[in-house]
Amino acid sequence: MQSQKKVNVLIVDNDDQILWKFQQLLEDAGFNTTATWSGHEALGLLRSGVFDVLLVDDYLPDLHSHDFLEQVNRLPVQPSVIVMHSDTPRSDDLRCYESLGVAQLVDKRNPISVCQAVSFCDAEQPLATKSVN
Repeated sequence: MQSQKKVNVLIVDNDDQILWKFQQLLEDAGFNTTATWSGHEALGLLRSGVFDVLLVDDYLPDLHSHDFLEQVNRLPVQPSVIVMHSDTPRSDDLRCYESLGVAQLVDKRNPISVCQAVSFCDAEQPLATKSVN
């Protein structure tokens, strides 16, 4: 695995403890990470096109998550998107995330699931053809 390019992950969450926890876990697992609490800053970082995976909380203090994801969809280079939640998502949220191209929804209270989701995105097969569980 050392000969392969490291996967670049952008982590976006308004909670510093969550940011640093997932940044450390993912770096320990061999990923390159960048972290921010701001949806606006994340969009600026994503415009660089260097991120393979976007790990984003379902709540951003400066931008509604659906608006944020719509803007991500307009980028010329789009990462695989994983949305973290801490409450059970409503069915209309699930449909909305699906329509916005979200690859996976994960419970951020379960760090193992979050790391597995990022690892799952670290494959060459398009996410639309994959199934989880």
